[in-house]
Amino acid sequence: MSQSKKALSPVQKTTVVNQVMDQIRDLIASGVYKPGDKLPTEKELAEQLGVGRSSIRETMKVFNYLGVLESKSAKGTFVCSRSSISREVLTWALLLGEDDIKMVIDLRAAIELWSYLQLTERFRTAPEASTTIVKDLNEILDTMSKAIADQNAPAVIQADYDFHRRIIAGVSNSLFVEFYDILRSFLLKEIDASQSRYMDRSKILEEHRALLDALESGDLQKAASTYQDHINNIKNLLGVKDTF
Repeated sequence: MSQSKKALSPVQKTTVVNQVMDQIRDLIASGVYKPGDKLPTEKELAEQLGVGRSSIRETMKVFNYLGVLESKSAKGTFVCSRSSISREVLTWALLLGEDDIKMVIDLRAAIELWSYLQLTERFRTAPEASTTIVKDLNEILDTMSKAIADQNAPAVIQADYDFHRRIIAGVSNSLFVEFYDILRSFLLKEIDASQSRYMDRSKILEEHRALLDALESGDLQKAASTYQDHINNIKNLLGVKDTF
């Protein structure tokens, strides 16, 4: 084991598990231990940190639940990749928080707008490289159109979510996609709430076709304006007012 991977110091006896978690977290955050790396044994960690093995076991249980570490029988404990991180933590943080719908919409808009403009720029510089995305988005809008005709509200809501998610996935930012998926249950409720206020649901399809048209134009100013109109309409339907 390299000297750098022994960079642990004895902890105080109060809140032992929290202090052990802090030290292991810092080692992972600083890159001393990377995804796939094996941690020292329970006995080694206990000796290096100057704590009982029960404190190490409790720490491992927490990190295993969070998806940060994975304990493999007879092999040891390993650092997981980001894709293994439990979504439950953020989901519960949102469920138990006092954030109002405006904050959820603003968070959604930040992710969607950045992705939308990145994709618009790609259309401007290399439209031939984006034909698959256009095909996918048109198929989603066809699904939305059929759902509206069939008065299938859940399918319209899902198509709305799928449209924006496909744009986000199109810019190859896996962290944005993962975060958007974590927000899925909240976004579906928000989309449902706004769509239920449309007198004519065909307007939902018109808005999304306008978004696709602006995207294909490669005009960043047009795209930004079209998206802002879209998100402002959602806020107006839900009675959400900006405070700045």
